Amino acid sequence: MRHIAITAALAIAIIPTVGFAQCRITIPGTACVAVPQPAIPRPGPVDIGDTLERGQYSMLMNARYYGLPDARDGWVYMRIADDIYRVDWRSHTVLERVTDQAGRNW
Repeated sequence: MRHIAITAALAIAIIPTVGFAQCRITIPGTACVAVPQPAIPRPGPVDIGDTLERGQYSMLMNARYYGLPDARDGWVYMRIADDIYRVDWRSHTVLERVTDQAGRNW
């Protein structure tokens, strides 16, 4: 009989309560903190491989200020809506979306 009482007491101690079920770490005297989830990337205004119409978008100058490497090898940075894209200068073909590589000051 004593064995059943000890087993029941351990089971109650091990089973998490509803209040602590969502906490990853519980310390007496503290509250749960929500762990931020990574943002789901939103679709951009253009797709990789699209050809941009000339004069439609502005070229981003001073890439280092925004934490991006200097433009080279015939491509430039273009601002399209609130995003930065790497674009081939001659053909105006979108090569890559680089907004997530920009610094916090973007």
